[in-house]
Amino acid sequence: MKYAKRLTSLVLLGMLLTGGTLFGASGVPFTKPGFMMNVPTSSLHRAPYLFRAGFVGSMYQFAPGFESDKGIYLDTELANAFAIGFSSIKGVDANSPVRYGLHFKKRVFSYEEISISAGLYNVVFQSDTGTNTLALQQHDVSLFAVISNEKEMDDFMLNTYMGFGTGMLAANFQSSDTTNAAGVFAGFRMKSELLRHNGGVDFIGEYDGGGLNIGVRIPFTENYNVNFGILRIDNLPKFGTNSARRPGFVLGMEMTIPRYTDFGKKAPKGLFGADKDLAAMQEHYEAKIDSIILAKDRQITLLRDSLQVTMSEINRLRNEVAMLQQQTAVLKDSIQRVKLEKHVTEQNINLALKHLSRSLRYFYAGNYKEALQEVDIAIELNDNLALAYARRGSIYYKLGDIDRATINWNLALQIDPEYDDVRNILRALTENRLQTTSTLNRN
Repeated sequence: MKYAKRLTSLVLLGMLLTGGTLFGASGVPFTKPGFMMNVPTSSLHRAPYLFRAGFVGSMYQFAPGFESDKGIYLDTELANAFAIGFSSIKGVDANSPVRYGLHFKKRVFSYEEISISAGLYNVVFQSDTGTNTLALQQHDVSLFAVISNEKEMDDFMLNTYMGFGTGMLAANFQSSDTTNAAGVFAGFRMKSELLRHNGGVDFIGEYDGGGLNIGVRIPFTENYNVNFGILRIDNLPKFGTNSARRPGFVLGMEMTIPRYTDFGKKAPKGLFGADKDLAAMQEHYEAKIDSIILAKDRQITLLRDSLQVTMSEINRLRNEVAMLQQQTAVLKDSIQRVKLEKHVTEQNINLALKHLSRSLRYFYAGNYKEALQEVDIAIELNDNLALAYARRGSIYYKLGDIDRATINWNLALQIDPEYDDVRNILRALTENRLQTTSTLNRN
C-alpha cells in the first residue's frame, strides 16, 4: 500500500509540474482515450478502469539542445460505451501556448468480433498570452469513425483498427493542410501473456498517415503502466533533424483506477454501501456458484459421452462417404477417358478415310508416290483400317515391290479375315496367276 501511494503521489506531482509546460492537443501519443498511440480505437468491451491518468513526453533531439513535447491526460468511460478524455499539452517551442483538448468517443455498432465507434477529437482551446483567454481552434476539431476486429488466440489477444478522420486527424494523416476532407489510418494492438498477473504487456503498431509508429505498454503493477514508443520509425535515420515528420522517442507513465466487480476485493467505502458485509456476500455467491457448477458438470459429462458416440458414428460415415466419393471420381474419370478416346478415334477414322480417298485419286492417275504418302498418313491416324493396308499393298505391287505388297495384304487380312478381295489376290499371287485386273483397280 505504501508503494502504491508513493507511485500515486509521483503521478499527480508529475501532472502538476508539467501542467504549465504541456504541448499540442493532438501531437503527443497515448493522450487520447483508447490503448493506441495516435489513432482512435473501438472495443466490444467496456474499459477495465473507472478512469485513467498519466503524463508522457516525446523526445525529438538530444543535442546540441534537448527538444521534447510533453503532456498530461485523463479519460474515463461512462455508461452506454461513451468515453470522454482531457489532455493538456505544450509543444517543443518554449514560447508556444498551452493547448487543452477534449475528446469524445462512442461505440455505435457491435457484432460478434466487430465493433464500430465514432467520435469527436481535438476540441482544442489554446491560451492567448496577450489576452490571457482560451480560444477554440475550429480547424483542429476532428470527426472520425473506426472499425475494430478483436480476435482471442491461445497466448494473446489481437485487436486491429481501420478508420478515417477529419480536421487535425486529416492534418496528421494526410498533410499539413487541415482543410483536407479526411485521412485514413490503421493499427493493431497485441496483448501478450508477459506479466499476465499485472494485466499483460501490450505491443502496438500503427500507421497514422504520417508514418509508422510502434510502442509497448508495460504494467509493472496492476494499476501502473510504463508506456514507450517510437514515432515515425520509418524516418528514424533523420532523428535530430527539423524534418516535417520528425521521428522521436516517447516515454510516459499512467495510473488506472480499476472497476470493482469482484466481491473478494476490498472496495472503497461507499462504493457498494458502507453497511454491507462484503465477505458474507462473497461466501453466499461462492456457495451458490459451486452448486450450479456441480449440476452443470454432471450434465456436461452426460453430453460429452453422447457427443463421443455421435462423433464416432460421424467419423465412420465420413470415411464411407470419402470412399464412395473416391470411387465415383474414378468412374467419372474412366467414363470421360472412354468418351475422349471414342471421340478421338472417330475423328481419326474420318481423317483417315479422307486421305484414303485422296490416295485412290492419285492411284488412278498413276501418281503412286503421292498415293503412298496419303495412305501412310491414313495409317498414322488409324492403324486398324484393313482398307488402308490393302491399298498400300496395291500401290507397292504397282511399284514392282512384291514383298512389301504381300506384307501389307497379309496385314489387311489379319485385321479383317473376311476381306475376300485381298484373299483372292494372295491366292492368285501364290499360284502365279496374278494379272492386272479390275480387282486391283477396285482397291
